[in-house]
Amino acid sequence: MDAQRWRRARELFDELVDTPQAGWNARVAEACADDPLVRDEVLAMLRADQATGQQEIFDASLPAAVVELAGRLAGVKAADAEAGHEGRSVGPFRLVREIGRGGMGAVWLAERADGAFEQRVAVKLIRSGWDVDEVLARFRAERQILAGLQHPNIAHLVDGGITADGKPWLALEYIDGEDLRAWCDSRRLDLAARLQLFLTVCDAVAHAHQRLVVHRDLKPSNILVGNDGVVKLLDFGIAKLLDGTDAGISSTRMFTPEYAAPEQVRGELLTTAVDIHALGLLLYELLCGRRPFEADHPTPAAYERAVLDREPTRPSLALARGDDAGAAIAACRDLAPARLRRELRGDLDAIVLKALRKEPGQRYASVQAFADDVRRHLARQPVLARRGSWRYRSARFLRRHALAATLAGVAVFALCAGLGAALWQARVANVQRDSARAALAFMRSLFDNADPAHRKGDQLSARDLLDAGVRTMRTALPGEDAARGELLLTMASAYLGLEQLDAAAPLIEEVRASAEARADRAQLAAAMIQQCRLRDLGNHPDDCPPLLDHAESLLDPREPEQARLVAYSLALRVYGLQLANRYEAVVESMRRGLALLGDRREDRYLRVELASHLAFALNRLGRPAEAERVLAPWLAELRHDDDTERVLLVDTLGTLSSSLSALGRHDEAIAMQREAIEIAEKLYGRDDPTVAESYNTLARTLNGAGRIDEAVAAMEHAVELDRRNEAGGRNPELASALCNLAVLLVKQEHYADALARLDEAVELAREAEFDADLGRSLWWRAVVHLVAGRTADARADGERMADVLAPSHAAGDDAMLRGRALAFAAALIEQGPAAATAPACADAGAIAEAFMRTPQAAGADARFAAYLAMLCTQHAPPVDPAPPLAVHYARIVARIRDAWAAAR
Repeated sequence: MDAQRWRRARELFDELVDTPQAGWNARVAEACADDPLVRDEVLAMLRADQATGQQEIFDASLPAAVVELAGRLAGVKAADAEAGHEGRSVGPFRLVREIGRGGMGAVWLAERADGAFEQRVAVKLIRSGWDVDEVLARFRAERQILAGLQHPNIAHLVDGGITADGKPWLALEYIDGEDLRAWCDSRRLDLAARLQLFLTVCDAVAHAHQRLVVHRDLKPSNILVGNDGVVKLLDFGIAKLLDGTDAGISSTRMFTPEYAAPEQVRGELLTTAVDIHALGLLLYELLCGRRPFEADHPTPAAYERAVLDREPTRPSLALARGDDAGAAIAACRDLAPARLRRELRGDLDAIVLKALRKEPGQRYASVQAFADDVRRHLARQPVLARRGSWRYRSARFLRRHALAATLAGVAVFALCAGLGAALWQARVANVQRDSARAALAFMRSLFDNADPAHRKGDQLSARDLLDAGVRTMRTALPGEDAARGELLLTMASAYLGLEQLDAAAPLIEEVRASAEARADRAQLAAAMIQQCRLRDLGNHPDDCPPLLDHAESLLDPREPEQARLVAYSLALRVYGLQLANRYEAVVESMRRGLALLGDRREDRYLRVELASHLAFALNRLGRPAEAERVLAPWLAELRHDDDTERVLLVDTLGTLSSSLSALGRHDEAIAMQREAIEIAEKLYGRDDPTVAESYNTLARTLNGAGRIDEAVAAMEHAVELDRRNEAGGRNPELASALCNLAVLLVKQEHYADALARLDEAVELAREAEFDADLGRSLWWRAVVHLVAGRTADARADGERMADVLAPSHAAGDDAMLRGRALAFAAALIEQGPAAATAPACADAGAIAEAFMRTPQAAGADARFAAYLAMLCTQHAPPVDPAPPLAVHYARIVARIRDAWAAAR
């Protein structure tokens, strides 16, 4: 009976099993008028069920069942009700504790008690109340099976016998370990190591098959790896002997639905193919961390239907793109999700699917053949599973979809009629060919302009090349507005990369107008996204969100190219979200962006950028371990991929080093950042601004490790590199680097040197109109003034900082909170207790509470704010807060304490 007929029979049986027998024939005849085979099967099942209910065995076991049920209702497990089990003697062993429970009984950890030698074993005991003939027969069969199996990877039989009350027991080798799947994941084993362990399991199963034993219940929980790393196969409790010696045992179907083969579900004759199917399921989980049949409602019936009716998902397709759980699964295999999918695609897909075929005869002929194919894959040899796979899939399809196959024959005829349409498509292709040739001619003209022979030896800059391209574009691609728009946007993006805003603006506007006229929604959205970049670089970031909202509303994320634009739009939102302290929103947006992107190589840079933004936000939220999990797979892929753009590795190393530093793994973080510097210097040259940025990150990492002198040296080198790249005094990177150097000097208490660097940073940031760096430099300069007792200067810098940052920063942003706290501290130094007015104290309390809601609630800023709020409730001269604050805050606290004491 095939799967569809069996499901039909099963559903009809479930419908009628609890109804009166008198109505069976009429209902079955009505439902199965077209299929006598299903009708006979349903009636046979119904009669068998009725006969089972009348067997004496049921009557004999009913009292025991009632006793056990009563014990459960009273809240006492049957195992607990059996007095004396813990510490009870069984043969030469003493029971220590229960370590497992199954359908027939319990498994106990036991120790040898006869004093002959020390030994720990696992003792199996039949559960009370169910020692009926069938269960006893199964128990004796397991003992006989284990006695005949001698293999280093099968838990062997140690002893056996009968207890004083007549129950049989088995003493088995005790394995102190964890199941194979968990063992591999906890050690992040790669695919090759997992396959080697799987081959060990195959050898053990093959040994059993050679002795005519079918396990019938292979699953991860029955395969343990001990602390010594040795794999052991357990639990032959429902194993079957193929030579007929278990004929006295009833044919009751016993299996785990999630790991059952189709023939087990259908109740057919079982062969070694059952274990081959189970090994296929095990290999599937080892490779991709999921099951091939994911049921919406994980009930035994749902799993049975899935096993019978559904084809398994290919392992390489089981990990959905952008799936967070999939990323964690790939990380357990020391791979990125995309790399894992590539490794599984092909041989491993074919091997697993061959083992999981519905018909036993279509699977591997033996476990040894299965293992040999895995070995061929490891040896990079052709695997047998990929032979004949097309014929198998075709036969399965035709059997399941006979009607659809007939209709497909009709479709072939229709396809022939469609040849005329193909001719029309050829004409369209010719038009596209002409367009491509025109685009190629345009690109050739650009390279001709770059040729020194045409330039008479003059050097051609990137700006010169772009300008020449724009001039050529005025007459290029006539009538090809869409292709022309793509090229114009590419050149506009390049201009923005060079910060040539005036040159980019008209190109973007031209593309936007053309796209609107042609109702080209995707290109219009792309133009608006570039306009956002333009406005952001022009120091008008508030214009960005409306443009991005409109752009995203025009795009269909189901289209790969448009999904990429949506992801790029999400990346452009990050800076504004960070300014508003909305790091949870950053996490959500970046996860959405990663989910939208596919595995295409051209999207790699954007995917790494999104992952880096995600990791940065997680660090700010105090979740550095999660940030590491996001980036570690990328680092593994980028290091192993010789063809990758090295710039991706530089960025990933820098961001991941920050995560490791936050986790306290400072030596790893420092080594990682030095690696990033080495790669950047080889890639860009030793004087490039990118190298300066890497030194900046190294200084921050060294500072986090408490190696302040090394941090200062690294930061001074970054400042020197930024000075070399200064152009006309407008270099915000130099302003940022000077401020960072000043922060380190403040920590060394070199306040005069710090003040000099801050003065220069303030002036540079003001000229560059870079408000974020200007506000930060003003705040640190206010700190230095306050430490020196120059409260008027500190108050002036604090007020100026608030004016600069207020348009772009929320009131609850860290920077704004620090500015308000510093203003209150200046007032306390000037006025002592008189400054602690009711409004001032209310604001101090609000600042302290706001800091407690930020990810930096345990940092020096938050503790300083809490100290200032505490002064409002204290009438005695204040003491130093504990634990000690950062050095600059400690100096300010000392001045506040002196001012407070003097005023009293």
